[in-house]
Amino acid sequence: MFYSHQYKGLRFPIQCVWLKLNGSWPLSPTSKEKSRRDESVLGNSYLATAYIIWAWYVIASVGITISYQTGFLIKNLSDIIITTENCCSTFMGVLNFVRLIHLRLNQRKFRDLIKHFSYEIWIPDSSENSIAAECRKRMVTFSIMTALLSCLIIMYCVMPLVELFFGPELDPQDRPFPYKMVFPYNANKSWIGYVLTYMFTSYAGICVVTTLFAEDSLFGFFITYTCGQFQLLHERIDNLFTESNEDDEQMQLKRLKGIVEKHNNIIRFAHRLEDFFNPILLVNLMISSVLICMVGFQIITGKNMFIGDYVKFIIYISSAISQLYVLCENGDALIKQSTLTAQILYGCQWEISGQFKPGSDKSNSKNIRNHLWFMILCSQQPVRITAFKFSTLSLQSFTAILSTSMSYFTLLRSVYFDDEKKHN
Repeated sequence: MFYSHQYKGLRFPIQCVWLKLNGSWPLSPTSKEKSRRDESVLGNSYLATAYIIWAWYVIASVGITISYQTGFLIKNLSDIIITTENCCSTFMGVLNFVRLIHLRLNQRKFRDLIKHFSYEIWIPDSSENSIAAECRKRMVTFSIMTALLSCLIIMYCVMPLVELFFGPELDPQDRPFPYKMVFPYNANKSWIGYVLTYMFTSYAGICVVTTLFAEDSLFGFFITYTCGQFQLLHERIDNLFTESNEDDEQMQLKRLKGIVEKHNNIIRFAHRLEDFFNPILLVNLMISSVLICMVGFQIITGKNMFIGDYVKFIIYISSAISQLYVLCENGDALIKQSTLTAQILYGCQWEISGQFKPGSDKSNSKNIRNHLWFMILCSQQPVRITAFKFSTLSLQSFTAILSTSMSYFTLLRSVYFDDEKKHN
């Protein structure tokens, strides 16, 4: 049922299992789709239909939970401490609500991206080179990010239960929930209503966090192996004129054409990758600066806060910064590897090759020079991933977002202390 291209033993990160559980993974196209290329119907299979219904249920549950949180936010808008605390979880919910809708509405693009990656980018683990091992090693950072975010959602879901069963006795109307929310009904009227509401909102939060780290891991997986392909391309360029007979210009030209074709395929995949992910990246970068600011504000200004809340917010800001850094660092690596191609081309010892010797085939020599020049010209334009062309995913963007967060934090802190002085 799930679309899974097995070319060259392709293995996706284990985090992608959550995209399948949350209803975001594309299904295999039906025979009707293959003949008509009509993506409006994903098949007559009962399992496929049930999966689509489940996907929209997950989206609806996240949207409903966000509306409950927004209600609480509006109700307590005058209290800056409560507002900033609630904004942390609400904004993260909004970010991943957008992600879930984007993934659901772009299933065909998702399948095409996987297909192109399978054929052109994936480096099998069985390859006899160190680049595949290096790519696997780089994916460890996403496992660390996954662990941080998993700890965060566990604390959100478990801490209210600890407070309920091991804390001081609470009034039935004050039973805690995973997040601060206002309901259109009395969720504490009975134990059954409380348990069902708790489970509903908790699972919505789990879907939010798992979608976040699963999609980021997949995005990092694509970029990591794209950088690996650039490294393999650089090795082929280095050996272009040194491995073959220097007088065999025809063979050199054939190998150079293969390198040009591979270079174009890598660039095309990077453009597909940007086209698919840039709406999500735009929302991510916009919200990240606000999230980091508000979590930092909670840590600095929180009074009489339970130790578990401090730990929760420290994990929150650590995961937010690490998630942003990992994405920007991968984007920066792609820029560096793509622009390095021009330098590798210029230093590939073309000056000692046979195409410049007297008596050589002039047409082959000219073709080789033209291919080299055009590739150098193309490589001078970096391959980059942007957030809808507003910002480039790079370490420079990472520092800019942190700087913006610090500016917001300073403003928010000054407003808070000015209010305290007025009340005192």
